[in-house]
Amino acid sequence: MKRGPQALRRVYVLIAIMAVWGAIIGIRLYFLHVVQSAELRDRANRQQQRTLEVSPRRGVIYDRNNNELAISIKVDSVFAVPDEIKDPVRTAKILSELTGIPKAELIQRFDTDKSFTWIKRKINAAEANAIQRARLNGIYFQKEDQRFYPNRELAAHVLGYVNMDDEGGSGLEYKYNDSVRGEPGRVVVMTDARRRSYSRIEQPPTAGANIVTTIDERIQFIVEKEVREAFARTRAIGISAIVMNPHNGEILAMTSYPNFNPNEYSKVDTSARINRAVNQVYEPGSTFKVLTVAAALEERLTWPDELIDCQNGWILIAGHRIHDSTPHGVMTVSEVIQKSSDVGAIKLGMRLGEDRFYSYVQRLGFGRATGVDLPGEERGLSKSTDRWSGLTLASMSMGHEIGVTPLQILSMMSAVANGGILYRPFVVKRIEDPEKGIQETDPHGERVLTAETTVKLRPMLEDVLSDHGTASRGRLEGYTAAGKTGTAQKIDNGRYSHTKYWASFAGFTPSTNPSLAIIVVVDEAIGLHQGGQVAAPVFKRIAEQSLHYMSVPSDIPLYSPQYTVKDEKKNREPERQPVAPFIVPGDEEALPAPTAGHPQWRVLDAAYARTATSTPDDEFGSIAIPDFYGKSLRQVTEQCLKLGLRLRSVGSGAAVQQFPAPGATLRAGGYVQVRFTTQR
Repeated sequence: MKRGPQALRRVYVLIAIMAVWGAIIGIRLYFLHVVQSAELRDRANRQQQRTLEVSPRRGVIYDRNNNELAISIKVDSVFAVPDEIKDPVRTAKILSELTGIPKAELIQRFDTDKSFTWIKRKINAAEANAIQRARLNGIYFQKEDQRFYPNRELAAHVLGYVNMDDEGGSGLEYKYNDSVRGEPGRVVVMTDARRRSYSRIEQPPTAGANIVTTIDERIQFIVEKEVREAFARTRAIGISAIVMNPHNGEILAMTSYPNFNPNEYSKVDTSARINRAVNQVYEPGSTFKVLTVAAALEERLTWPDELIDCQNGWILIAGHRIHDSTPHGVMTVSEVIQKSSDVGAIKLGMRLGEDRFYSYVQRLGFGRATGVDLPGEERGLSKSTDRWSGLTLASMSMGHEIGVTPLQILSMMSAVANGGILYRPFVVKRIEDPEKGIQETDPHGERVLTAETTVKLRPMLEDVLSDHGTASRGRLEGYTAAGKTGTAQKIDNGRYSHTKYWASFAGFTPSTNPSLAIIVVVDEAIGLHQGGQVAAPVFKRIAEQSLHYMSVPSDIPLYSPQYTVKDEKKNREPERQPVAPFIVPGDEEALPAPTAGHPQWRVLDAAYARTATSTPDDEFGSIAIPDFYGKSLRQVTEQCLKLGLRLRSVGSGAAVQQFPAPGATLRAGGYVQVRFTTQR
């Protein structure tokens, strides 16, 4: 009986202990499952899984012939899982030495509640190999797409660049970013308690749309080469040039200098990334006289042979005396354009009057954006007639008191070339979207001048390139051309400078049947600074090489390309063997596929045999044909352009056959046929 109460007390104590223990467990479970539930769930997710966003593959940007201008390549990006880094200080020190990122910044990145943090994205192969060899805990790699421009600076201002977050920063990359970028993907990596991956759930990224542009890679190369050389020759602060198809508004080439490499866009000053062709406004000077004369012809207020008294080179307007650069007396309207008389242009502008003149300014696209599909286009500067002074009409008649872009002037010149239709210029020819299908760009234009006016105006613009015109240095070999020079003083501290000028030339060729419209604008050339001196020669070189490349027939038959080949094994009198090319220039559809044993190539082999015994003669040509065997299409193209020869290529890859044979001689503008193949 005595032991009973003691045993009972022990039972009660045990029950009490168990009750307290159960209460503690219950309270703990309550805190874990209710109070701290969300926090613990997040911590578990951070420990057990990592979620990475995978950048999508941007669409390819092509030129008009499907040559790649911008592509995406796979590169490594390095990231850290802070929870797995045992020694943050040591890890930060090593990574700092390998990546160049400050040690303190890396330590700060490691001190985070996040399960994932980027260290450096899109690193090069050397950096990736060095980090891998370091074998650091908590440091991992993820493959990402990086934008790459295989031609480096070529068409950089048109293409633009892409930043580290795969967002377009300028050019087409920015304008069409939503279409080209695609949709990002997700990668979720599941790990166990020992940090070993055991599951991977992936949502693949969606590729972006491909873009086919109107740019011609070869013409773009020609333009950039000539602009680069002109930049060095003139010591200007900037040059822009555009080549356009005047019949539909397609931009075949566009460049600005200084240029930049979009692969390394962060290494250049932002001013080098400005597309001067569409983003820079300038006073056009005498190129604007084309509008003045065109409007006067359209309104039947003058005719090409009308005599204009240029008053020995000066005129008084609103108390201001305006001078021609060279005194002129009585001249025809054609001569006013040919010699670029300010006095003559002012007199025609005064006939039109303010309202009619301003209506043509608006009709021909000035004071508003052209609508080109490039970002940041300026609309220019044009004020309504209620804000004009007594001098404005005279000033605008000769290209002052108005701001334009090079693209606006070229659009006007194209309208003169094509018979009076002002087309909206465009760069994107087609968008190939995997979801939305193919979206074609249709040319859009509206008539602004009658065909009769343009027919009268063309011969006047041809005279500008004659021996007595202001652009005699721009006259082409073998082709007719028409255009207008412009030289305008720049405004410096509110006044017109006497040392800083805009020099320009805008024209089209061949003038009998225009294939190209071209403008060149030179900003602050040192020394020679007039449009006919510094811009017209660049127009000439761009036009000649581009027309040869396009196989546009000469409309001035100055020569007949012939060639001879020297036989060093035999000593005998020169034997002339002119042989016609095996493909008729301009007949692209007749080009055979680059397959061995094709009948056309047997014709080529026969042509070799016929010319194997002839010798060079300066009467037939002075340009020696190099050996192109084994060279790429780009190398052969560059060499032909430098020599002034026309290339007719078939196939792709490396050159395996050419005609004429190495050692032959051709005159400038002669054709060289080269076959390329990828099978050697």
